Amino acid sequence: MRPSLRIALTGVTAGALVCVLASCSGSGSDTAGDGTVTITVSGRPPATNAAALKTFDARVAEFEKANPEIKIKTNEYQYDQQSFQTKVGGGSLETIVRVPLTEMSGLIKRKQIADLTADFEGLKHSEGFNEVALGTAKGLDGKIYGIPTEEYALGLVYNRDLFKKAGLDPDRPPTTWPEVRAAAKAISEKTDATGYAQMTKENTGGWILTAMAYSFGDSMQEESGGKWANTFDRSGSGAEKSLKALKEMRWTDQSMGKNQLRNITDVEKDFSAGKIGMTIAGPSMVGHYIQQYKGDPDTVGLGAMPTDGSSRRTLAGGTIAVISPRATPQQREAAAKFIDFYYLAPKYDVALGEKDAAAKKKDGAVIGVPSVPFYKPAIADPVQAAVDKQANVPIGHFAPYSKALAEYELVIEPPVEAQNVYKALDSAVQAVLTREDADPAEQLKKAASQVKSQVERAQS
Repeated sequence: MRPSLRIALTGVTAGALVCVLASCSGSGSDTAGDGTVTITVSGRPPATNAAALKTFDARVAEFEKANPEIKIKTNEYQYDQQSFQTKVGGGSLETIVRVPLTEMSGLIKRKQIADLTADFEGLKHSEGFNEVALGTAKGLDGKIYGIPTEEYALGLVYNRDLFKKAGLDPDRPPTTWPEVRAAAKAISEKTDATGYAQMTKENTGGWILTAMAYSFGDSMQEESGGKWANTFDRSGSGAEKSLKALKEMRWTDQSMGKNQLRNITDVEKDFSAGKIGMTIAGPSMVGHYIQQYKGDPDTVGLGAMPTDGSSRRTLAGGTIAVISPRATPQQREAAAKFIDFYYLAPKYDVALGEKDAAAKKKDGAVIGVPSVPFYKPAIADPVQAAVDKQANVPIGHFAPYSKALAEYELVIEPPVEAQNVYKALDSAVQAVLTREDADPAEQLKKAASQVKSQVERAQS
């Protein structure tokens, strides 16, 4: 059974990296005299990814054949804040674009994306959409401003072989931070590997620290008087408890090794080489381990995000498709139809879901790694069962993660200046893990001071 999930939005509704935005001038010039509507879809895979590009082009051609009144233009544009603002200001935004979850609240507030409420309600199975997934696409006014295309929740990625060597049960990974500490110590003492590794560079230190703070039942920012402010530096915060836990593993237990300056790629490489027993990451790391680093599928496991033993919370992320605010009603309708065809149909259509999984497996993709369901169980479960028939990895190794999702609250990233908050927190995490005398509370205060003005300016 696919889990039913609850989601918390820590602030104004967040959004995800959106895959499609049609370039629309709003003048109606993209609707031909014969009624043909033209939209532009961004996010086309680069030529260097031949398999993905072939699949993308084939699906676009299939859509145009089924919808002769709609013409699709595509490009490789990927979202970033600066270029997006330039495109919006210049009226050159594609009809559909990918945006991080953390960007949605700002885009909605600035009216830089279209209201898709009516368009979404016209889609097949819109009434059966999982509110967990859809919540990230809603504004505070309750309207829908995007259509989710993928979502994930962070968990514990671990090496099953190292667990066995350390005398641990690979089918029962740690579910609390004290259990993680004990397992990390056992792995470091009984094997040549680092028991537990933490990402610390290029904003990943703040990202994972935020997830840990959530797992301790806390938030990183809170609203007061209509303004959001950082709260991770208050005494006894979840962030402080997280840093103290890391400090104990690093300096008291000596279970985190000596290399404390790693980004996500560094961690993936070392994990794939069997040098790391556990780390916090998204399910995509499992795919990278198997596909990119040729890791043994039987060796990797995926468990729930460890908690403090009382709350059950983890950080969620993903992508949402948004549509240009200049799109005409005809273009919005066409764009929504394309998003439904390309991204959603494989999630509600059993035959298409299995066909899509089979095609991806043929192209070398990893099939069988769990993800957040987009639809309610009556719709999602049959599709998942069909997809699982194409699995090329041992699904049971991810059961602890899948099972826990039913009980977990998914919390979106900090709503204001998340990436700058993460950047400031990188230094705090690095200090605690590289200097034994570093005080977690002091380091958090330094980080809060560093990013305070940026958070304030973003709301002015």
